[in-house]
Amino acid sequence: MFFLQNLVWGAQVVLLSGHMAALGAILSPLIGGWLADRFLPGQVFAGICYLLCSPVLWLAWGQTEFLPLLAAMFVFSVLHMPTAAVTNAIAFTHLSDTRLFGRARVWGSIGWVGISWSLSAYLRLWEGWNPAQSHLGDGLLVAAVLALVMGLYCFFLPSTPPFVAVATHWPFSRRLCCCANAILRCYLARLFWCR
Repeated sequence: MFFLQNLVWGAQVVLLSGHMAALGAILSPLIGGWLADRFLPGQVFAGICYLLCSPVLWLAWGQTEFLPLLAAMFVFSVLHMPTAAVTNAIAFTHLSDTRLFGRARVWGSIGWVGISWSLSAYLRLWEGWNPAQSHLGDGLLVAAVLALVMGLYCFFLPSTPPFVAVATHWPFSRRLCCCANAILRCYLARLFWCR
């Protein structure tokens, strides 16, 4: 799971997704937290996100102007960023021992390095054959295919139902009592004083 996830991410991040990833990271808790934590099983949410990422990356690959490419990469980032937290939740839910998470997660790093080296070799090869034509955007096409594979793979992951959290209502008086905690008072004072 982490291997494929980072293959998708690494295949396109070298282009221009870095800035859009920051915006996606800001919006992803709203999307991922709201949908995956309340309504959809984690593997279904991740599968849907990746299946939606695939055509967006394919559309981005075909762009010849900057603004449509930027818009496509923004949509991709908003769809892809929530999957990082969801795949972590899937892994932690189904690992018998959470200390094994590192062994599972290292495959993401291997996937990232592997796709980066592979695309670098591919681009170097095309540079030698036809230096006048750029193939830098082909990483988006590779990422689109890998996103499709990851989207389909997600539906075969073990079921990870949404976590049911008990909603607690904290009246204002109870919230105000939290300020009785000395550590919290120091934190709040420092937070407002340093501005």
